[in-house]
Amino acid sequence: MSHPRVDLSIGKSMIGFSSATMSLLASRALQKRIDTKFVFHQHRLSELLSLLKRQYAVVQTEGNPVASYKNLYFDTRDYLFLKEHHRDRRPRFKVRIRHHCDREMSFVEIKKKSSSNATLKQRQSIPFEKENMLDLHAFVQAHCSVVESSLLRPSLRTDFNRITLVGIQTHERITIDTHLQCSDKDFNASWSWTNGVIVEIKQDRYHPRSPVMLALRKINSTALSISKYCTAASHLLPDINMKLYRPKMRQIRKLVHDRAL
Repeated sequence: MSHPRVDLSIGKSMIGFSSATMSLLASRALQKRIDTKFVFHQHRLSELLSLLKRQYAVVQTEGNPVASYKNLYFDTRDYLFLKEHHRDRRPRFKVRIRHHCDREMSFVEIKKKSSSNATLKQRQSIPFEKENMLDLHAFVQAHCSVVESSLLRPSLRTDFNRITLVGIQTHERITIDTHLQCSDKDFNASWSWTNGVIVEIKQDRYHPRSPVMLALRKINSTALSISKYCTAASHLLPDINMKLYRPKMRQIRKLVHDRAL
């Protein structure tokens, strides 16, 4: 399994950030939280980071502020989870295996979005780079009872680089994802978004005037609740009706081509 190449070009932008301690990181786990997403062109990333250095600490992975991740999503043969997400049904679920390439760790993760817009994530450690769900049925069934776990099969892959920040005074965790690459489960078809940035703010409750929220508004980023899974499906699963997601895809395409945004 090849690993996504970590982007080291933003290293200078990370100078001045303190490193998150283990205790600070543990206190910002936020397995149950409110998520808010923003997107913007990568040329604004340095400006955003410069606004966050005093209020947030960076999570270092093997001494590097940029980590690489690989996701494999699981769904039913008729893509029940994808269709529920596309229709904005609540509660809804995602089941995936996530590989933390730099730390050589893997987890099966189940995310549940509730009717109150809260996200609850459950995860279980598995051997690094393992992608066989046969031994995970009990865990999946315990936390995702809407479908028989034996019916799940690999659907799509998403790879990306990530910077993770945690609030020093605020109860927040921020993920900044770049160089998104999507492919089908067998790597026969692919799509990439190399100049887009997806920022997700995870909070114990919604704080619209937290430092990162104000900074994102200052750089004129776009609030957009996109899903990597739905984005991959829009490009790689032409037989699935994704018409409700098209306005978001138009905004993504505009970001790809319009550097002045």
